[in-house]
Amino acid sequence: MKCEVADVKIPAASVLMPVYNNAPFLDEAVSSILGQSFADFELIIVDDGSDDGSAAILAAWAGRDCRIRLLSNEGNRGIVYSLNRGLVECRGAYVVRMDSDDIALPDRLARQIGTMDADPGIVVLGAAVTCIDAAGREIGMVRHSLADCPLLRQNTMIHPTVVIRREVLVRHGLSYLEKYRYAEDYFLWLQLSRFGRLAAIDDVVLRYRTSGTASRVRHLKAMLRATLRVKLAGAFTLGFLPSVADAGRFLLECALLLLPAALVLRLYLRLTFGKGTKVHL
Repeated sequence: MKCEVADVKIPAASVLMPVYNNAPFLDEAVSSILGQSFADFELIIVDDGSDDGSAAILAAWAGRDCRIRLLSNEGNRGIVYSLNRGLVECRGAYVVRMDSDDIALPDRLARQIGTMDADPGIVVLGAAVTCIDAAGREIGMVRHSLADCPLLRQNTMIHPTVVIRREVLVRHGLSYLEKYRYAEDYFLWLQLSRFGRLAAIDDVVLRYRTSGTASRVRHLKAMLRATLRVKLAGAFTLGFLPSVADAGRFLLECALLLLPAALVLRLYLRLTFGKGTKVHL
């Protein structure tokens, strides 16, 4: 039976999962969280106006497990709105990001929350992922969060792997910003890095779906533009001092905007994630 929030104690962690039209993958995504070895969490799901049957799937899950708190937007409001709406509802000491087409490994929460508990100086913790295609087949690539890389050079965190210390968000009034849409996470990491460390564990905690779509190609240049805006804001608004290598990376990404989108996709993924990145269009 579904529980009311008032009947449930404040959890140690809040898993935040926005959803928009991901019906084929929802059962795997939700069940991978509910089956975690670490059970002291709530699952905040924000349905962003899905019209593919996702809403019914989510309602069924929410009716079976009282750890799920299901929110529904009036229409499709976008990822930034959905993330921020979910953040307001999170009650745990940690906010754990999860995407609705990925699959969390059973000990993901235990590994990451244990690491955060042991080191209060970490404000954001990433991890490694194994990449899968649309059918769930592994495609022979493991990606790592690059916590040791200068943050102004590139977005070092894999967004759906992160765990964020919520107290830092609340104390400094931080959230995702719509003006950096497509790189909203990147700007948040820059802001959070002023109040603690970004770190990552080498453990694979997530099966990360990387199958390409036409939407991915259409939005790639928008993501690049947003990334460049974030870097400028990091330097001129937040006061990060770019190195020569940071400036070189910035100019290279500017040059990518002049190329066809499909070629940009391949070059950008290789530049960001290294040789061997596979994209299925």
